[in-house]
Amino acid sequence: MTKRNVLHFFIPFICVAVSSLFLFTSLDSKFSDLYQRIALPSTQLRDDVLLVNIDDYSVDTIGSFPFTRDVYADCIAVMEELNANAIVFDLTFIDHAKASVNDDFQPFWPDEVMEEALEKSKNVYLNFTFDYETDVDSDAKEVMDEKGLLKNFELLSDGKTQEFTGVMPAIPEFLQHVAGAGYVNADPDSDNYYRRVNPIAMYDGEYYGQLILPAILKKYGNPKVEIHKRKLVLKDALLEDGSRKDIVVPRGNDGKIILKYPKLLFNDYKYISIGDIYKIALYRRYMAEEGEEYYIDEYNQIYDELKEKLNGALCIIGTCATSTSDYGVNQYEPQYPLPGVHYTLANQYLNGDFVAEISPLFSILYALICSFLIIFFTNFSKSTVGKSLIGFITVCVSSFLLLIFYKFTRIYVGESVPLIATVLTYFSTILIEFFSTSKDKKFITNAFSQCLSKDVVNQIVAHPDSFKLGGENLQMTAIFTDIQKFSSFSELLSASQLVALLNYYLTKMSDIIMAEGGTIDKYEGDAIIALVGAPLKWEDHAVRAVKAALNMKKAERLMNEEIKKTVQAEKPDSMDETLYSAFKIMVQNGKQIFTRIGINSGEMIAGYMGSENKKNYTMMGNNVNLAARLEGVNKQYSTFGILISEATYKLLNKSIICRRLDTVQVVNVNTPIILYEPLGMDDENLEKYASNWEILMKLFDSGEYAKALEGFKSLSEKNPKDMVAKYYVNLLERFFVQGKVPEEKDDFGVVYNPELKCFRLLSK
Repeated sequence: MTKRNVLHFFIPFICVAVSSLFLFTSLDSKFSDLYQRIALPSTQLRDDVLLVNIDDYSVDTIGSFPFTRDVYADCIAVMEELNANAIVFDLTFIDHAKASVNDDFQPFWPDEVMEEALEKSKNVYLNFTFDYETDVDSDAKEVMDEKGLLKNFELLSDGKTQEFTGVMPAIPEFLQHVAGAGYVNADPDSDNYYRRVNPIAMYDGEYYGQLILPAILKKYGNPKVEIHKRKLVLKDALLEDGSRKDIVVPRGNDGKIILKYPKLLFNDYKYISIGDIYKIALYRRYMAEEGEEYYIDEYNQIYDELKEKLNGALCIIGTCATSTSDYGVNQYEPQYPLPGVHYTLANQYLNGDFVAEISPLFSILYALICSFLIIFFTNFSKSTVGKSLIGFITVCVSSFLLLIFYKFTRIYVGESVPLIATVLTYFSTILIEFFSTSKDKKFITNAFSQCLSKDVVNQIVAHPDSFKLGGENLQMTAIFTDIQKFSSFSELLSASQLVALLNYYLTKMSDIIMAEGGTIDKYEGDAIIALVGAPLKWEDHAVRAVKAALNMKKAERLMNEEIKKTVQAEKPDSMDETLYSAFKIMVQNGKQIFTRIGINSGEMIAGYMGSENKKNYTMMGNNVNLAARLEGVNKQYSTFGILISEATYKLLNKSIICRRLDTVQVVNVNTPIILYEPLGMDDENLEKYASNWEILMKLFDSGEYAKALEGFKSLSEKNPKDMVAKYYVNLLERFFVQGKVPEEKDDFGVVYNPELKCFRLLSK
């Protein structure tokens, strides 16, 4: 057996061992999120599960949060009257409220009002919180056990249920009157996403149900709960149609239920505001005091709407107001109100809509099998291209099979280990083949050691002969950018602050250019020099370049907003202190980033310039110089920041909205060119604006200066931010309407040649 074959044999084991380290990260959870989104239908939102939100509207209606307990007492009474099936509080009542004074200046005790409401109710469920430290007295525990213990169950196998050693129960006086209680604990994963919930937990050797479970069991006719290591079974659960069925609830590898969120934002869930419920109680008081006729219409409207929604519904009361802190993250929303966790779980229970997962050992075994298959199949091909294709197909098929398996079984087999292991195996076999057979091994090693962009490196690997001094004539587009008045930044910032700011800016802008297939030629201070169309050749290089420029201006606006927003708060933990201090100095001195961009298309030379020991991929030619000149011309016309040449404009094929400016001769370029300013894409208002602008430019071209002036003034008044319109107003008023043209002595920045009907720019 050759050394290469021995290495091939050990590669799968090494790659699987390395990829298994990702089991200790959140990567598998993110793959699970992805599988849910693309392979499974959205969790159905039931009419009999309802969120009762403490939202901004209810805070405005009732008063500042937290509400007094007499408010909850009124709401409980209304919800009971409207036939709510269950009223589940995702709110804790662990401390007694202080005495207060009513409108008649008489003392009253909100706890007594709340307790009375709970005593009259039949369907309220409160909660308690488990921890590892808090002791509870025997009386409180006795009440908690009476209402929260899982009594009707059978333990068949376990070992996954989380056990706690402390608890904070609700006020016993409240708890003794409720229909049931459950613990409210719902902890995020290591990446702070809320994906799992313990359906049951242990405390003091006993089993307790999660917040929503007691209400679910009641709705299912209080079935026996079978506890297994990998599942819970609600035996002979009573369904809506009167039949009975076992409800199987899968448990993940950690004993928790995997949440299957609806593919919606929280605000699209089925909910009502607790403010509307409280209004019913308020209107009844008002009508008792002032007469029924004052409020009866609005009262009846709200009452009927609530009755339709609350009738038979399992209601979850929780907070989502902006002034509260009960928020987390899920795969659909970065600021997700956590009552949605219990809402999602209730829908899953009642729909029987669950997903399961298999032991990580199966994932590792599957990864090992797939890795050996890659080794086996790639040995059938003698060419590097064939091996690459076979390996790539095997990687894709192995992942696709897991996705299909998940779709039809709802059992998740960890994706991270098989995917990473097969990719590592795939690349390992290619690299071994490459380095063992390539005569250019030393050459490729040297090439990779030089500072080249990813696209250029890929081209070298594909075509090693291209990595030599010299260039080729190509049709492409050059981009030059510069920050306006950047020297004033240098005067304010230290060297380290300036470097941090430039890195922040250049990273974002460079990413945008590369996202459109462009290549960064070089950086010159704050300036970016880039090209589109080489080494990767694009037929639409002009469109890509202008799109990149428009996206850079959008990113610039967001950067300026981010800078202001950042300094209004404490420094984020993830931000470098030097960059944060640079932001503060900018804001204090009223500085904002404004990028000027020049773009030109045409024939240019692109290739490796330098010496045999040090090469740079760059571009040269007159068309490159013109792009550099256009960047500076933005200043003369006070544009929104982008100027393109006529050559670039013609390649856009009207895919981008532009407006025509002057015909000019830029410095050191004698050939007159027409300037265009890109405005945006797919915007009817911009298209109309550009069309009106062209009418005025034609008036200017034909010598109808008075009409053109009137039109430019109108545009300037409608859009005061359009400084180009103001430029033409100034140009016409000072010169053309007066029967004059700008000359060098006027110091206007341009000189007009009547014979050529062309402006000559006096400076960059």
